[in-house]
Amino acid sequence: MSETKSRPLAPAPPGANAALDAQQRRKNVGTACATCKARKLKCTGSVPCANCVKSKVECTLDRSADKRRRGALKRKIDQLADQEDLLVRLVGVLRESGNRRAAPLISLIRSEASLDEIRYYINHQLPRLELAQTPELVEVCQEVQQLQPSESRLMRRILDAKRLSDMPPFQVPARPWTNVVSDNDFVSHLISLWFTWSHPFRNWIDKDLFVRDMRAGSLDGQFCSPFLVNIILADACAYSDYPEAYAIAGDLASKGVRFYDEAKELLHKEEGRITLPTVQGLGVLWACASMTGRDRQGWIHRAQLAYTIQELSQKNSVLASAADEDTLRMVRATNRTVWGLFNVSTMHALTDKNRPLIRPPQRHSLPPVNHEPGHDDWRPYPDATEGTEGHTVCLANALSALSLIAYDVAITFHEAPQRPQMETESRVAELHERLRLCSNRWPTCLKGNSIEAPHILCLHPLPDCANQTSMYYHSIIMTMYEHLKHPSPNPHSSQQITSPHQVREMCFSSARNIAQLMRIHRSCWGVDRMPVSNIQCITGGLFTLLDDLEEPRNREAFITLSIAAKSFSRRWESSRVVLQSLRTTARQRGVVLPSETDSLFTTLSLFVPPPTVETRDSVDLLDESDEAFV
Repeated sequence: MSETKSRPLAPAPPGANAALDAQQRRKNVGTACATCKARKLKCTGSVPCANCVKSKVECTLDRSADKRRRGALKRKIDQLADQEDLLVRLVGVLRESGNRRAAPLISLIRSEASLDEIRYYINHQLPRLELAQTPELVEVCQEVQQLQPSESRLMRRILDAKRLSDMPPFQVPARPWTNVVSDNDFVSHLISLWFTWSHPFRNWIDKDLFVRDMRAGSLDGQFCSPFLVNIILADACAYSDYPEAYAIAGDLASKGVRFYDEAKELLHKEEGRITLPTVQGLGVLWACASMTGRDRQGWIHRAQLAYTIQELSQKNSVLASAADEDTLRMVRATNRTVWGLFNVSTMHALTDKNRPLIRPPQRHSLPPVNHEPGHDDWRPYPDATEGTEGHTVCLANALSALSLIAYDVAITFHEAPQRPQMETESRVAELHERLRLCSNRWPTCLKGNSIEAPHILCLHPLPDCANQTSMYYHSIIMTMYEHLKHPSPNPHSSQQITSPHQVREMCFSSARNIAQLMRIHRSCWGVDRMPVSNIQCITGGLFTLLDDLEEPRNREAFITLSIAAKSFSRRWESSRVVLQSLRTTARQRGVVLPSETDSLFTTLSLFVPPPTVETRDSVDLLDESDEAFV
């Protein structure tokens, strides 16, 4: 047998072992770096990986994308440990710092500030000398900076956990109503948010009829339309924290933009047809444009709304004599729409000091009150708490009676410069007495000691007040007496009966009462979500209190309202503009704002949203559909 010699193997080429090692390591790689994902290459999982080293590009690896159980649990434990350490250090800073520095930080935290805002305030607002003397603050800044990059991912995981237990009270389909999304759960989430936080005060849509037609999914329904659904979804996105609410991830200005744009396109297709859902949708469109900084569009939609309500009211008066139940149902729904839009329009006119565009409807058309158990339940969705009586019809009727007086107040204020001082005073005294009598006639469910729902705060009296007063009531008072704060410059005007000091004290008292009602809201439901209509009352209170912040009670009320306004600014652009205007006005008057609010105004520069996606009516003052309506 011949002996066989083994042939010597050729030496391995350079880098072959490294490639083999990389191939072996790839077996346990749970996720690839951003570059390898984009180029669809196999990644080694290291930082930097072999492909990025070879290509000489930056290697970025998001380890949170690795969904393997062991890695995810380890990251979760590390993040919880980091946050626990941050919490302990922050508590230590608040405990050891003086009130002068602790109070602004507490105010910022109460306004639902992000970790980035807290770090910004500490870095830019606290003096360097104090930072040097307080090393704990430096450590807190470092901890916050380390945590911040993973905050969005952590929030997404928290939201995922919440969504598993999220049970929207209104289950409705996405199709055929919107082409933006097809997720029924997300649409149900938005519809439920809107009917929870926005609708009770803006009660111009019959909730039961709308939900009935939306669930049916028929485009021939009388009380629901794609235009109305899409603009409600756009408006509701402000209340949602779900990623789908953003057109651009993390961009506050892009919330609801996709629904808003679709609603505008659907409005163009209406071609001037005036139906109940169209008028209701115009009301939501106007409110949404006003709150999101689309002021020019808001003016256009308000003019459209005034015209369409007039046409709708005339059609409804003809139908009111019908005897069949379907027609009477439409008449009742139309009456609710006209009254609800009149209430909100009057409140806006009062705040903006403009003449109201919508005239008062017929008084006898108010809806009947029904206190049957379960007829009108309300719960603070998305919180999974028990429901309570909403009293939305009682609120709508009381609000309508109050708006009739507010309408006359707005007219009086608009005409005050042309009237003699004494005549204006007499008119104001008459309106004040009407306010007092009106509030005395409110139903018991709106005047009890317990507050069952946040929207009732707009009409709920304070327990320690001799008169039955409320948030909206005090807003009317402040507007009504604003013209009497200073003596009339008209030399032919009669002498003022009520002194400017008395008028100012009356306005200050109203502003402080609004602040007290906001404290009640914060203690019951927090400040993360509030009825959007409250911002108008808060704005009036802030600018009223600006006249005398040396008074301790005024100062405390100003801080409370500033925190509430800051919380609003995290969801609506208009509130951020209010805070900027307030700061500018204070500087022009030489007013020093309370140090407790420094953090609230300092961090305004962090939230300058990019230009929103504007529809073409923001370029042209009136487009085809506008001309058809106006």
